[in-house]
Parts: sequence; structure tokens; C-alpha cells
Amino acid sequence: MNDRIRELDVFLRVTEETSFSAAARSLDCDPSTVSKLIQRLEDRLQVRLFHRTSRVLKLTREGQQFLESAHRVMDALEEAENGLTQSRAVASGVLRINSPLLIAQHQLSPLVPEFLEKHPGMRVEFILTGTPIDLFENQIDISFQSGNIPDSSMVARRIATTRWTLCAAPRYLAKAGVPRTVEDLRAHNCLNFLAGSFRSTWPMQVRGDAAAIEVKGNIGSNSAELLRSFAGEGMGIARLSELLVGADLASGRLVRVLEAFQHEAEEPLFVVYPSKRNLSLRVRAFLDFLNDKFKAGWTGL
Repeated sequence: MNDRIRELDVFLRVTEETSFSAAARSLDCDPSTVSKLIQRLEDRLQVRLFHRTSRVLKLTREGQQFLESAHRVMDALEEAENGLTQSRAVASGVLRINSPLLIAQHQLSPLVPEFLEKHPGMRVEFILTGTPIDLFENQIDISFQSGNIPDSSMVARRIATTRWTLCAAPRYLAKAGVPRTVEDLRAHNCLNFLAGSFRSTWPMQVRGDAAAIEVKGNIGSNSAELLRSFAGEGMGIARLSELLVGADLASGRLVRVLEAFQHEAEEPLFVVYPSKRNLSLRVRAFLDFLNDKFKAGWTGL
């Protein structure tokens, strides 16, 4: 069992360092030892975990799948070892959180007062960006990101999923009419993200096939919150995350349109942090707080 734990430890360090030699320096051992342990792990699993070239070391699809399981195993071990000491310690200091504005404003802000009440020695700082940023360079403790997480050196814990939906204010639809088909969108004012962004085309189902639809309108923005505001004012149809417009849909301020034609894929939401190794108490306190919320059936995310 100890040998297997050692293999997992080396595997995780290689994924963090993206290099056998860098992992060896970090572990204070020879690169050949790292290589042998990875080879032994691959032989036992009967899969290749890394694509190796002279310049690139990248996880295979099987390696990516194994990475998630390896993190869970090491997390469980670390929690078992640190449970007693963590329970006696007091979290303090500054917790820097990166997220899109809509997640911070509509999902995290209701939680922060309770979290700070539980941990009065802490301060929370939000760094809001539309796209993920370098966590190390910006000294970020935790980032909330949606979609695929390309950086395999990060720990990414999936905490929720969301859908994107077409919606409009009832007064806009009363004036402009309710679209019945995807083609009807051509006659409507579509409030959209700026051209060239990955949100600017709308994935729809057209005659049973997936299609990326180009839409036109007189308002564009890189802010989902601003598009939500314009949609609520009856300016047109917008495609927005249900994380953002869930309350508007529930209240009737906005209503869904073309539901039968919308792409059914769910988009995952992850909490991302640089490494489970030597995780600070302030980060662990926030992660445990989120975990307790989910166990209690909290549906904010």
C-alpha cells in the first residue's frame, strides 16, 4: 500500500510540475526514480498516463481521468491526517478569490457574511475577471471557473452545473412576437456578447442537428450582467447562464424562449486552486464551508 501511495504522490507531483526532472527536484530524488515509478504505475494500470516528447509532457485522456481519482485518494489521506489539528486551528489572513462577476455577485455574495462570521480573523478579496487568470502570478487562492479546465496542474473540484438559456422580458415578446423556430431569431433584436468571443454564437438544435447560430442586434457587451439588465428592460432576447437569470425566470421578469431548440449540454462549474499540497488553512476553511453548504442541500450554485 505504501508503494502505491508513493506512486500516486509522484504522479501528482509530475502533473503539477509538468516535468520529470522538475518533479524530481521537488521530491529531492533522481529523475530516474521518478521515471521508474511512473513506468511501474503505467504497467500496473496497463495504460499510458503521459504523452512524452523532448519538449512536452502532457496527460493522456486516461491520465486525466486517473488524475481526478488520484486527487480524491490523496485528499482523503490528508483529511484523515490533518483532521484533528485542523479542528483546533483558527483560520486567519487574506483569502483572494477570482471569479466572473455574475458568480461573485449572485452566488458567492450571499455566502460571504456567514463565512466571515464563522472566521472573524479572515478578510476576503475578490478579483473579478471575465476569463480565468494565472493563479500564481496574481496570488489567487481560489478561482471559480466554468467549462473545461485546460491546466492539469490545478486542482479542479466540480461543485455544480448550469445551463445557458434564451430569455426575454414578457413586454418585449408582447411587442415583437414570440419566436417559434430558430429561423425566427433573424427578425428579433438579440442582445449578445461581443463578436469573436466564444459566447457570441448561440448553440441550437436545427432540424435535430447541433448548429452554431449567428445572431444580430443593436446591443453588444462583454458583461453578462449588463445584457441581463437590458433583457429585463425589454430590449431583446439574450442567451445567459441560469446561474445569472435563475431568479429572474422564477419571478417572471424574464421568460424562456425556444426551449425545444436549445442545446441540452450542461456546463460544469469548478472551484480551482493551485495545489492540494500544503494547502493553507484559510483555503481549507473556505472549501470546507462550501462543502458543508452542499451537504445541507444549499442550491445557490
